[in-house]
Amino acid sequence: MISRACLRCGERQEQVVDIDLRGVPHNSAGHDHVYDWDIVLSCTGCEFGELRVYSHDCWSHYEDEDWDMEWSGQLDAVMLGLLRRSLSDCPDTSNPTCACAAHASLRKTAAYTHKLRIDTAPRATLGTDRPFSKVTLDDEGVPSFA
Repeated sequence: MISRACLRCGERQEQVVDIDLRGVPHNSAGHDHVYDWDIVLSCTGCEFGELRVYSHDCWSHYEDEDWDMEWSGQLDAVMLGLLRRSLSDCPDTSNPTCACAAHASLRKTAAYTHKLRIDTAPRATLGTDRPFSKVTLDDEGVPSFA
């Protein structure tokens, strides 16, 4: 992970759920061009949450996009609480390969949630200007990003 500092207040963030992981980090044994992850974090200071997405792809031509890109959407306390409660049946929120219904749904919907690219955004826009991610529950209590 690149940083665990909250983009709103700078305090430390804790993992809520590790949604997805693909590949091996750059310069690590077994790395084959791609390494990306999706995670939800919760700030210990301002109590907001964050959907953070990171993508590394070092197979590129010099005119291609950046090797490392990172996006973020924020979750308010209500959405974060809803997500936490909906994960109560998950056997392991820190396992990005977990096959539970919550993980499957979050993996499926995280890519379609509006986020701001943060590795190129001016620092002043990171706090409150990032889009808010929403969490919804289906009839069985399975969460998804909306």
